[in-house]
Amino acid sequence: MKLSANFSLKEMVASQTADRKGIINNPNEDQMNSLKLLCEKVLQPVRDHYGKVVSISSGFRSEALCEAIGSSKNSQHAKGQAADFEIFGVPNAELAKWIAENLDFDQLILEYHKPEEPNSGWIHCSYKSPTDNRKQTLRAFRNDQGKTQYVEYKPN
Repeated sequence: MKLSANFSLKEMVASQTADRKGIINNPNEDQMNSLKLLCEKVLQPVRDHYGKVVSISSGFRSEALCEAIGSSKNSQHAKGQAADFEIFGVPNAELAKWIAENLDFDQLILEYHKPEEPNSGWIHCSYKSPTDNRKQTLRAFRNDQGKTQYVEYKPN
């Protein structure tokens, strides 16, 4: 099933962990509608702008899958509102900047990116609704104790 011109439900629910553990990772109707909005409002415009494959590393996650990977059942992934992705050959900081400047979104996180390694990390981006997006930009990194921290991020 197509969610937008270049994105399918199959790629948005794909999970090696779910496959390995026999977890059913199917969205309900509300989650499906959210996935469609995410694809139409964020992922497809990114694909159209860059003209390259947008590689989804994590899209929808059922509650059972969230538990299996140690994520929150309240995650935007579990609501069908978020995806983690990158475009091979496009620096992730450049991708984050373009999204921040050109698209409506709820949350944009440049995750585990190292400036000296332009293709390190990935982008997490979520979309709630046309009237409920925060346009929050963050950067995620591990502190000296190995814990993930989030700080405000200003793409430049």
